[in-house]
Amino acid sequence: MPDKLNFSFPVSLLSQEADLILNAGDKYTAQISPRLQPNFLAGTRTLAGQVALLGTEQKSKAGDLGTLTADQNRKFAALLEKVGAARDTAKRAFKGQDVKLREEFQVGINKPDDLGSVLQRARIILASVRKPANATTLGTKGWLDDDDEALELAIEALDDTDETQEAAKTTKASSTGDRNAKANELYEALLTVQNAANLQWPESNGANATIRAEFRLGKFPPRNSGNSEEKKKNKPTPPTPPA
Repeated sequence: MPDKLNFSFPVSLLSQEADLILNAGDKYTAQISPRLQPNFLAGTRTLAGQVALLGTEQKSKAGDLGTLTADQNRKFAALLEKVGAARDTAKRAFKGQDVKLREEFQVGINKPDDLGSVLQRARIILASVRKPANATTLGTKGWLDDDDEALELAIEALDDTDETQEAAKTTKASSTGDRNAKANELYEALLTVQNAANLQWPESNGANATIRAEFRLGKFPPRNSGNSEEKKKNKPTPPTPPA
C-alpha cells in the first residue's frame, strides 16, 4: 500500500509553497543557514524538484491506465463476438445436446462476467472447437480452422491487454508511493526552514513582518491541514455537562 500523505492539501500546493519558501531561504541564506544543517536548502530544493517530477510521472501513468482500459474494452467486444459465433455454430451442429453445449461450449453460462472468467470460458470453447470429433461436425455448419485461429487470437489479445493493465496499475501504485514518501519528506523540510526563520525573525518584532511573510509563516501550512493524527491529539476536549 502506498505511503499516506502527512498533510491534507494537494501536493501541487506543496510544490508551489516550497518554491516560495526556498526562494526566501536563498535570499536570506547568510542569516538562516547557520540554523540549518549544511547544504540543507540545496538538498530541499532538489527534493522539491523530485516531488514535482514524480507528480508529472504519476499523471502519465494514470493516462496510460485509462488508454489501456479503452483498448481492453475494444478487445473485450471482439472476443465476445468470436465466442458468440462459436456458440451459435455449436448450437446448430449439436442441436438438442444441451449437456454438451453447456459443458463444452458454455452455452447459457455468462456469469461471472469479470475479465478472468470470460477468458476462462473462451479457452474452454476454443479447446472444444478444436476437438477432432467436434471440428468435423462444426465444419458441416461452416466453421473453419481459420475461425479457430481468430478465436485464439482474440483470447491472446485480450489476455495480453489484461496483463499490461495490471502492470500499469502496479507501476502507478509504486509511483504514488514514491511521490508520497518524497512529498512527506519535503513537507517536513519546509517546516524546518520555517522554524529556523521563526527563530531568526520572531513575530514579536514587528519589523520582521515582511521577511516572515516571505517564508510563508502564518500562511503555510494552510489552516485545517496537516497530520490527521495530530489533529486528533490537539482537538480540545469538550466540557463535561453538568450533572
